[in-house]
Amino acid sequence: MPDLKTSAIGALLAALLCTPVFALAEDADFSGQVRALLNNYTSNSASPLAIANQLAPGLSNKNTLLGVVETELRASGKGITAVATLQGQMNDGGRTQATAWLNELYGSLGDGAWQFSAGKKTIAWDVGYGFRPNDVVAQEKRRSLISTTVIGKPLASLEYFNSNTSVSMVWVNPGHATTTDVADEQALAARVYHHTGGVDLHGFGRYGQKSGGSLGAAASWVATDEMEVHGSLRFMQRNTGLRMNADTALLQRNSPWQNNTQNNVVQAMLGANYTTESQHSFFIEAWWDGTALSDREWQNWNKRNLALQGSVNYLPQMQQVIGHNLAWQNQALSASGNIRRKNVFARWSWQENGWQPSLDLLWTPEDNGRIVTAALGWQGDRISINGGVRFYGGPSKAILAQLPDSRTAYISATWAF
Repeated sequence: MPDLKTSAIGALLAALLCTPVFALAEDADFSGQVRALLNNYTSNSASPLAIANQLAPGLSNKNTLLGVVETELRASGKGITAVATLQGQMNDGGRTQATAWLNELYGSLGDGAWQFSAGKKTIAWDVGYGFRPNDVVAQEKRRSLISTTVIGKPLASLEYFNSNTSVSMVWVNPGHATTTDVADEQALAARVYHHTGGVDLHGFGRYGQKSGGSLGAAASWVATDEMEVHGSLRFMQRNTGLRMNADTALLQRNSPWQNNTQNNVVQAMLGANYTTESQHSFFIEAWWDGTALSDREWQNWNKRNLALQGSVNYLPQMQQVIGHNLAWQNQALSASGNIRRKNVFARWSWQENGWQPSLDLLWTPEDNGRIVTAALGWQGDRISINGGVRFYGGPSKAILAQLPDSRTAYISATWAF
């Protein structure tokens, strides 16, 4: 998350610069929301990180309780849109933190079918819910417990549209130096959209300074009043992510997880949604993510964890070093947006008089890992209340059963103005 010095000062300066423009605009629009959020985390004693902390106490200081209060402000007028967030946090240790950042600040102009935008903006593409391979600009993290406003990217975009077709060209992160993080690299992206009958067709292209080219396609078909089917496919020339060499020695002085390049990577998703007249919604998606670690790589990860834990018996004097090496194993969990390549996601929800209960399951068939989330929300005119709990589990060798947390619970209240 952005630090206080750069983000807070940047957000305040942007607000000051934009205030005169909005004040003079007769059609200026102001809105926002205030949200209070309480998160409770239950640590997983079987995770490599927890065992590492036993071997090297103080290596990881995990909070079990986190309170957050944040205010989101929105303003628009004279072709300028600004969204800023101010946030305060307090954990169970009494430590506080204040942060502010700009979600969006961009200007738009256009006449008729043409539209031009420049600044910091969110442009989200693709048709999926749990996974969006072709979200090549925003690259939003999916399935978060709380819906938050995405932080946009610096970009310039040009779009042409009519009643059935649109074409978009985006220059994202202009002028950025070469980086190993695909989300921050300079790139050109394009989307073509066409609506025909009950089908929405999408074509995508992207060329990144580091990652090279990628091509993608997606479709969404409204088969009946109750049923919708969608799918997405992407081929990537290159992808950079954390990997470990198979012949790496057991004990290392520095993290053995280093950025490595994959060639010719495929991502694919297929899903369907069925909604009844009584507002019960049943949703299912299955996807393959070639950027994630392979089944063999995860097997080697499990073997390395066991070898590190076993080495304490014959190398007790190296306990601290073993602890650090176990902690580094946790880095593999962030090697990709998906932990496993094969994923199946199912969700049920229901809407009735402002209430929305939901239950969903993410299952990784390669090792039978699972994430189960139960939630309940209520939406009034200006106030909404949401709460839920998420469980991580599976067999002992399942990767999802070895995450740092075994359970996360939350409750939030939001007032919109």
